[in-house]
Amino acid sequence: MRSKILREINVVITLAMRDIRLTLKSPGKLLMALIMPVMFLGMFGGQLSQNMGGGMAIDFNIFMLIGMLVQGLFMMMGNGISSLVEDRMTDWTQEIMVSPASRYAIILGKIIGAFFASYVQFFATLIVGFCIGARLDVSQLLLLLAFSPLICLAAGSLGVVCIGFIHKSSTANIVIMSLMMAQTFLSGALIPVNHSTGIMAVLSRALPMTYCVDFMRGIFYEGVAAGQAMTLHSPIFDLVVIAAFTVVFFVAGTAGFVRAEKNK
Repeated sequence: MRSKILREINVVITLAMRDIRLTLKSPGKLLMALIMPVMFLGMFGGQLSQNMGGGMAIDFNIFMLIGMLVQGLFMMMGNGISSLVEDRMTDWTQEIMVSPASRYAIILGKIIGAFFASYVQFFATLIVGFCIGARLDVSQLLLLLAFSPLICLAAGSLGVVCIGFIHKSSTANIVIMSLMMAQTFLSGALIPVNHSTGIMAVLSRALPMTYCVDFMRGIFYEGVAAGQAMTLHSPIFDLVVIAAFTVVFFVAGTAGFVRAEKNK
């Protein structure tokens, strides 16, 4: 039993290190991780802050920073997981699947490997946020860092369920990018959605990123009345929803991916 557990851990670490090395050898991925915060938070976010942030009871720059930290983790995790489709097309995954390693360990290794690029963007976003006036003290930064792995895992599971049923790399990239962009504007990452009604409210509540953004803001603004007024649910409720869709997406996505490999 112990040897089996150690083997699974070794598989996770090996696959994670492979993806980290590939990221380091891909300047495009690292450049994207640096450019996206400048575009969304620095340019678009800066315009929003100057034109609509003055009437809010909280610092709008901080509000946006938290949302964009979550959005950045989702974006980079989605891009990282989508590489599994390319690995499938080059038959690299076939070589892994014939090993006795658990399929869940293989997927988990890919998710952890995608953490690296995600945290490049995480810290790049913090730097851009500092430049536009968003100031965090050490305790607040540590709080966000402490819960960021949960967000990465949730984002990774969403990517897994997408690629589990997509067989072309180009299609996977388009689907994941479209999904991430939709969530950026509908989840409340950039603008509040707590007063949305009708179809916009339905769409925002149906997106996984909404609950991740709301959770991070909920724990950040704990005890701050003005900040809590900008959230949708309690952190406990958000945490339950995040845990539920993470497990469902991870299991369903892994099952779909394995089935696709068997049917090649």
